[in-house]
Amino acid sequence: MSGYVGDLSPSQEEALKQMKEIFKDEMLPRHDDHLLLQFLRARRFDLKKTEDMYRRHLEFRKEFPEDYFLNEYAPPKNIQILAEHLLPPIVGYDKEGCPVRLVPVGHQDIKGLLCCVRRPEIRKCITWFLDTDKEEMRKRSKETGVHIEKRTFIFDLDGLSLRQIYRRDVYELAISFIKLYEYNYPENLKMAFIINTPSFFYCLFNMFKALLSEDTMKKLKIYGCNGWKEDLREHMDADILPVIFGGTRTDPDGDPTCPSLVRVFNPIPKELYLRNVNCLNQEDENVCRVVVGRRSKHSIPLKVDVPGSTVGWEVECSKCDIKVSLLYSEGKCPEVVVKPKVINSDYGLENGCYLAERTGKCE
Repeated sequence: MSGYVGDLSPSQEEALKQMKEIFKDEMLPRHDDHLLLQFLRARRFDLKKTEDMYRRHLEFRKEFPEDYFLNEYAPPKNIQILAEHLLPPIVGYDKEGCPVRLVPVGHQDIKGLLCCVRRPEIRKCITWFLDTDKEEMRKRSKETGVHIEKRTFIFDLDGLSLRQIYRRDVYELAISFIKLYEYNYPENLKMAFIINTPSFFYCLFNMFKALLSEDTMKKLKIYGCNGWKEDLREHMDADILPVIFGGTRTDPDGDPTCPSLVRVFNPIPKELYLRNVNCLNQEDENVCRVVVGRRSKHSIPLKVDVPGSTVGWEVECSKCDIKVSLLYSEGKCPEVVVKPKVINSDYGLENGCYLAERTGKCE
């Protein structure tokens, strides 16, 4: 049996029934049988593993509630550049009615993007994108009478260079996205066509394979410069694919590259980098400028006299990365209350705070 609604074996039916019973008081409004079965299929109907996975998802939803992203959230105006780069439009629907998105990875200023937008906002924007995509699939399911819960991606790596992606923050962002997608949107991927891969692709891909489930790996179709156009047409009608991707589609002006759909971006101006638009005023009496040598550290002692005080900080660094943490002590042995966090010089100002519930010393 396939494990989808209407095609369940007795054991699969029982697993679904038990999941509904276990989470009867925690189920979110949009969490129907279809969604529970996505989690069950992702863990091959192992009830214990599915329960653990779904509990983590509910924790994720406390921080990123779906209603908020569908009804209230919008990318802030100052990061519209993020939405333009990360959120590719739907070019059409495949032969089974699933949405298809085309992402020209090789023609995006990935380094510039990461220098313009903070990591938490990228995570929010991606969650918003994935949630609105799911909502569009729900609406299309109602319109067509056919349940749709999967999407197809075409990732075009033409033009991608190591210079664009050979950065620690690019690697960390990729890992963060894979984990977010695998753990919270299971069984949402129908297929991913990765085309025009450069010679160094598999060296990079091997770094991420361990994070992908066996089922996800089976859905990845990887190509060099040839053979992918024919395969795309097997799954999609030619009229939704631009001419340069093996279809018949052109822009209204006849342009076969379809720039209205396949967005090619110029480098992001450095004036928009966070380090240039969000900086501390060194003339402020509350700002302390220090030089911290390589492999060395600098402590700023603080005294908490009143329980419930807030210890706050704003930090920026120049031409380097630095780790910031907060230690608290009532006696001689300090404890780490804020774990070390790397601040990247490209990201400009970073801030944080800690609620000190007891008196003592911080540094």
